[in-house]
Amino acid sequence: MAISRETFATGLTIDQFIDGMEVNKDRFQENIQLNTLSFGDRQFFNDRPVSIAAFGEDWCPDVIQFLAVVAKIAEEVPSVTLRIFERDSGDNLKLMEPYFKDGQHQSIPVFVVYDQDWNELGWFSERPAEIYKLMATETQRFAKENPQLDGVTRTYDNMPEETRIAVRENSGNFRWGNQLEWNQLFLDEFKAIVGGAPVAAG
Repeated sequence: MAISRETFATGLTIDQFIDGMEVNKDRFQENIQLNTLSFGDRQFFNDRPVSIAAFGEDWCPDVIQFLAVVAKIAEEVPSVTLRIFERDSGDNLKLMEPYFKDGQHQSIPVFVVYDQDWNELGWFSERPAEIYKLMATETQRFAKENPQLDGVTRTYDNMPEETRIAVRENSGNFRWGNQLEWNQLFLDEFKAIVGGAPVAAG
């Protein structure tokens, strides 16, 4: 199911998305304000008017981090239009289906970019590849240094709840401790899509 101009127009504005948030609202708003765009960044997007369809949910850390970056771009650059579709609402999952990670995973956020003639320039899913590597390394480090946690070397879904909470807390601390650097990694990949680089799928 392609995203038409008409369908795009039915998406939420950033203010509407924020108004409807049930969790992470304060952090998301703080993240938007924390992001800064250089003069070069603003000029880059100003010279390339685009429409961005974003898929996300307020409980997802990657959405809270990286949608905030795109929201900042749309806030500061009039030629960038952002509309947000809650993945689990209505037919939005069906709308997102062409952008499933590896063709099967419903990973979010997803950003689909269109030029002024409504040509799809590319899309981005979840997080930059470099961040996957950094998070995997940190997870391994945490497991090695905390062998007392039952099942810490298992996959996340197979850990006991107490261990899962500890791993999640460490991952969160690691993420937000590296937020600005990771935002830049994301921005670099996103600019490559807007600039016409091959499709990116996270």
